[in-house]
Amino acid sequence: MDLTKFQPTGQQVEAAARLLRYQPFILDEHRHTGVAYEWLHHDISTKSSSERYFFDRRTAGDDVWNKAFDANRRLARMYDAFIAQMANICPPGGSYLDIGCNSGYFPVQASLAGIRTAVGIDAEDFSQQFQLLNEITGSSAKFSVGAYDPRSHTIAMQSDFGLQNYDVVSASCLLCHIPDPLHFLKAIARLATKAVFLWSGFIDTAEFLVRYNPTSFSGAGFPNGFDDGTSISLSLLCLSMSKLGFAHREEITSSPDWLPEDWHLRGMPQYQKFRAFLFWR
Repeated sequence: MDLTKFQPTGQQVEAAARLLRYQPFILDEHRHTGVAYEWLHHDISTKSSSERYFFDRRTAGDDVWNKAFDANRRLARMYDAFIAQMANICPPGGSYLDIGCNSGYFPVQASLAGIRTAVGIDAEDFSQQFQLLNEITGSSAKFSVGAYDPRSHTIAMQSDFGLQNYDVVSASCLLCHIPDPLHFLKAIARLATKAVFLWSGFIDTAEFLVRYNPTSFSGAGFPNGFDDGTSISLSLLCLSMSKLGFAHREEITSSPDWLPEDWHLRGMPQYQKFRAFLFWR
């Protein structure tokens, strides 16, 4: 998202430089943020996790700056295309929930695209980022601390803003971090009245498979310790969504100006090819 087109104040730009990191934002002519440079070039520096997603043209060097800017613009164009598809299927005056929203790229862009109630939840508190982006862009996105709990197979939110369900629910690059993906799909389906959007790595086979990455097992206890590199087969995904009431689906096909389709192989070979699907009732 290019924040410069909203003409933020100098104070807002400095706040953005302090608060935004993982998602792709252009802050001003010198600074931008985003994870895609690391994804595409597998350049994991010695900087802290918060600093390695922040790029300043004046200090980064031309090679890093140019590669990072291109990578993060590719990611932003892909995200914008996903959000446009969700806005298109959301009914007038509808509602949208993004699970694992981080600093709010999807809910803010969804609000700007015309979705009246756009909500994001994340286990970390990103309320400051939402407030800042709303001030800069004029969006009305809402944030609540919340997350999926694999122990209870439920999605808990500190605030639901008076909504029990949402017309559209999305989870981008999140299913791959879930230890019980089928229960996660069921939890999403309970919240979505019209459509579900998923972007994750899926195994291209007719078999019904769930695949884990053994090296990602954390100290969360078995089986919840599988928290990175999880994937399910396309056949199992489609069967699951159909059984959950989402009989229609469309794959959002990749564009040449998005991330390359094999981007995950450069630094994260444990992932399967990432594909984006919109399911609806």
